[in-house]
Amino acid sequence: MKEFRFLIIFQLLGLLICLNVFSQDKGITKLYTLKECLKLAKENNPQVKIAESQLSLAGAEITSAFGNYLPTANFNVGYTRQLNVESGQKINIGGQTIVVGRIEPNSYNMSLSLSYNIFDGFAREAQYSSVKENLNSIYSKYSQVLQEVEINIYRSYVNILRAKKLLESRKQDLELARKELERTNAKYQAGSIPYSNVLAQEAELANKEIYVIQAENDLKNSKIALVVAMGLNRDLDFDVEEADIGTDLTLEEIQKFKQEFGNPEVLIKTAYSNRYDYVAMEQQIQSSRANITIARAGYFPTLSAYGGWSWANNEFRNFSELGRSFVGLALRIPIFENFKSNYQIELAKAQLVQLEMQKLQLEQNIRNQIIQALNNLDAAEKQFLAAKKSLESAEKNFESVSERYRVGATAIVEYIYANNLLLNSKINYINSVYNYYIAQKEVLFYTGKFTSR
Repeated sequence: MKEFRFLIIFQLLGLLICLNVFSQDKGITKLYTLKECLKLAKENNPQVKIAESQLSLAGAEITSAFGNYLPTANFNVGYTRQLNVESGQKINIGGQTIVVGRIEPNSYNMSLSLSYNIFDGFAREAQYSSVKENLNSIYSKYSQVLQEVEINIYRSYVNILRAKKLLESRKQDLELARKELERTNAKYQAGSIPYSNVLAQEAELANKEIYVIQAENDLKNSKIALVVAMGLNRDLDFDVEEADIGTDLTLEEIQKFKQEFGNPEVLIKTAYSNRYDYVAMEQQIQSSRANITIARAGYFPTLSAYGGWSWANNEFRNFSELGRSFVGLALRIPIFENFKSNYQIELAKAQLVQLEMQKLQLEQNIRNQIIQALNNLDAAEKQFLAAKKSLESAEKNFESVSERYRVGATAIVEYIYANNLLLNSKINYINSVYNYYIAQKEVLFYTGKFTSR
């Protein structure tokens, strides 16, 4: 009996595995959450990859700058063999050929040298400070890229949900139009309405089919935009999780957000502290100031210590007897370098001025972005309130017109108009909800406090 149970369980597991493989082969639609989309974007988006490579390069640069505090060591070893030994045994002096002693054809040499920079006009310290600030700046830029990718993912994700809702509304409206055409045909067959009512409803049905096709295409394009934002280069048959984005927008939520993020001056100050691109600019300016110190080091003398050991012999032995050790100091005093140091200083100053102007321009952009984001948020709030009121009125109007149309108290034209008014109100309401959520997130993004959740 137990063997029979194990056999059944084994067969069921095999069936599940087969079904899983079959479903993958058939391309069953995958459901992506917002978190999964963000994870894929961080792994595949080209902008993120470029930022990561720049961050890796900056890390190698600071390691190189730290190496200036360490001594330099070199070890050389060489071997030489003279091929024409006989000719080397004869020399000509005053026309007389003199034969010298035997010359060894082999020659070996080794040397080890060490050098250490004692003082270079503070260029070494400034160089390390410069690359450290540059590393911090690149990391801040990397964080900014992640946020930009995240907000793009959020926009694309929301646009898919919007397109799905609009398509759903269009399909529902199309289904109602089909049922209404059947009802209209039945009334015409019964002789209660003229044939013109049937033609009007057929034309209305055809228009609604066109709108459904357009809505389906909009949904496909929205999915393509999300795939591109994630950095994937293949078409995916997928859907997104609706629960990740709220749809029940309330007045309390709107008022709460407005109270917390409604003051532009406060948001601008917050952005200067939180936005990674602004922080990166300040760090880049600090790096540029250190470059001026590096350029000025050209006016200072440099002092270095060196030492080493060398050996040479015709045989590979007698290292202690023939080896030579040495130490020394080297002082270099620049007298005239063809104005190169002056040029480097002026170049570093010019780069600093450019960065400070870029910072000023960025501050202006941040101010404008926040003000525009708040304006968009205010407009989105007003659109939501108007769309909500319009939808409520359109629903009541459609109920009234539908009832009068069923009893023959109104014409089909008025019914079609009321139905289209209701559909447009639904579409406007859907757009207003998602527009508000995007506007809300953009306020957070431009303030430097964005999170997709």
